[in-house]
Amino acid sequence: MAANLWGKVYYQEDFAGILSQEAGGRCSFTYDETYLEKNRPALSFSLPLQRAPHLYEEGLHPFFDNLSAEGWLKNAQARALGLRKSDRFSMLLAFGVDLAGAVRIQDPNPIYDVKIDLDDPKNYAALLPRASLSGVQPKLGAVKEGRTYRAVKRGELATHIAKLPSGTLPHIVELEYVTTAACRALLKGDRVVEVEIGSLKGVAERALFVKRFDRLADGTRLHFEEFNQLLGQKSEDKYDGCYEDMAQFILTNGDICLKAECDTLFRRIMACIITGNTDAHLKNFAMMHTDSGLRLTPCYDLVGSACYPEYQQIALGIDTTHDLRIAKLTAKNIVRLAGLFGLPDAAVMFALEEFSGRMDKAHSDVDKAKKVDQQIKDKLHEQMEKRWNAAFASIGTYLSKKR
Repeated sequence: MAANLWGKVYYQEDFAGILSQEAGGRCSFTYDETYLEKNRPALSFSLPLQRAPHLYEEGLHPFFDNLSAEGWLKNAQARALGLRKSDRFSMLLAFGVDLAGAVRIQDPNPIYDVKIDLDDPKNYAALLPRASLSGVQPKLGAVKEGRTYRAVKRGELATHIAKLPSGTLPHIVELEYVTTAACRALLKGDRVVEVEIGSLKGVAERALFVKRFDRLADGTRLHFEEFNQLLGQKSEDKYDGCYEDMAQFILTNGDICLKAECDTLFRRIMACIITGNTDAHLKNFAMMHTDSGLRLTPCYDLVGSACYPEYQQIALGIDTTHDLRIAKLTAKNIVRLAGLFGLPDAAVMFALEEFSGRMDKAHSDVDKAKKVDQQIKDKLHEQMEKRWNAAFASIGTYLSKKR
């Protein structure tokens, strides 16, 4: 591994500091003096403003590590640079132009050539903009022109994320589309990302386009952090933890977070359980940096993954119980989770009654979804009915006995 790699880190348009890697693998981030004098925002909850370097002995600091690509895109980046997939620092330097949130990274002295396979349209479109996106599903940046979408060009910011079909998970594009529709109905009044199924010109006949909530129409970058970053965990540790860890973060940091958002977050987790979203890990929940503090971002990455036989285990623990299969989830688990979120039994019943009143609308919106085969819709219908009858329908009875 090359020694003393470094890059310039920017927050929106301001130079924020230097990210560097030493020969032994230790990394550091040092805020720029002018950035500190201007009292600009900290890049991360875990990287407070200070003059001394932030040192991390085990490679990239978790904030930066979670900005690196995962899965298919990480593999493509490694091949293009001729590097090992574990060399996350070098890949982040080379592909840090368009990252999640308001941060970008510039390599002032590139030492690796980026070799892109021009005969592979998907590979070419993903690597050309020098962007990094998390998640294992094939995806790349896109912009909408009229009613169609195209991949972003070099130097252009993506307004949408294009999620492409997966060879191992058939119909995942359509399943995420209808799961998002169901969650939007269940979470009335909450914010859910805008999604659309369409074709990506020259790349894919069918993709799910997700409008980015961290970009304004004028190109301004808005900053957010996934809970994996907020909790100081590396990207690979996104399944290590419990759902209540997120609530404890909000409750512990009451000076910058709103306690009321524990109720919102709890309802989102309930919606994930109802729709069989067993892959709702710590990178699938996030908080936006605002002038008033940290606030929950819109809901995203909503997939009824339990429709696939291999995704029956819930991503995170509940009340320190890990490896829980969704079919084993009970009313007791849900009520206990609510307590860990600081919610009284009355709040649980209120949420339950609202969900009960919206289930028909959720089923109806799934059926109304266009460009999706009925077979896929039926799988989600079945999953929702199973989850409701197995755990949610008996919450009232459980609470009565508990009292």
